[in-house]
Amino acid sequence: MTLKLILPKIGCLSGVCEAVAEYKAAPSKFEINAVNKMIVAADTNYTEYFATTENDRLGVGLASGRVAHTVFWLVDGDKYIGTFDLRHELTPALEQVGGHIAYQIRPSEQHKGYASAGLKLCLQKALEMGIDKVLLTCEESNVASYTVIHKTMLEYSGCEIAPAFKNGVQNRRVWIYTQKQ
Repeated sequence: MTLKLILPKIGCLSGVCEAVAEYKAAPSKFEINAVNKMIVAADTNYTEYFATTENDRLGVGLASGRVAHTVFWLVDGDKYIGTFDLRHELTPALEQVGGHIAYQIRPSEQHKGYASAGLKLCLQKALEMGIDKVLLTCEESNVASYTVIHKTMLEYSGCEIAPAFKNGVQNRRVWIYTQKQ
């Protein structure tokens, strides 16, 4: 297994198109915005998607209240596994719900350790950007995501802080250092 995080690129599109079909067939209550944009792009074309992800990474033309963020595709060779979205900073709203990192693994690759491995790679990317610790949040009912986050928190050090509520839904919040302490 040669997992890595890459910027979205045309060379991986065939795998992404297969994953989009999986995402459409098994929609998730916890779908992240970056995957939503991939699904929309599959119905139009990816040219605008690639331009948007690059502008978002550079912080160009962001909507009010949005922050620069980098979308990464988790790949094994050329096989698309999932998407990680790393926000470069936090707004007060993201400090409550959203945090620095959102991720989603394609349905056929879930429960194989890819979320944990990808999160560790994303922590390295955050460290390279000068981010010493990241905030991750997930809905209380998202047990799979919390398990990954909690396990990574124990390995890299960090702490769980008071939950936040959005639209009546409780969200767990965890700070994790980007390198082992």
